[in-house]
Amino acid sequence: MTTPFATDPDHPACEICPAHRLPRDRFVVYDRPSWECPFNPADGHRYTADGTPACVHPHKVGLAPDRIAPPPKPLDLPVEPARPHRWWQRAGR
Repeated sequence: MTTPFATDPDHPACEICPAHRLPRDRFVVYDRPSWECPFNPADGHRYTADGTPACVHPHKVGLAPDRIAPPPKPLDLPVEPARPHRWWQRAGR
């Protein structure tokens, strides 16, 4: 068995952080939450696409990020149809 990175019970890392259960070489640290490491509601942890546990609060765990989160994905908002002009709004043109 290997020793977790955060062994002190007063460590400021989140309770669900992989630093509390894994050694440093078994998890990655992102600079912020990202769609690249989504939250898994089944167990309450974040994972990368290849299944590597991820921490998203480097300031709490006391480590420099080794991965930079990409910018947020753009929202696909529906396009609002153009509104017809009233006759008095067109008269001044």
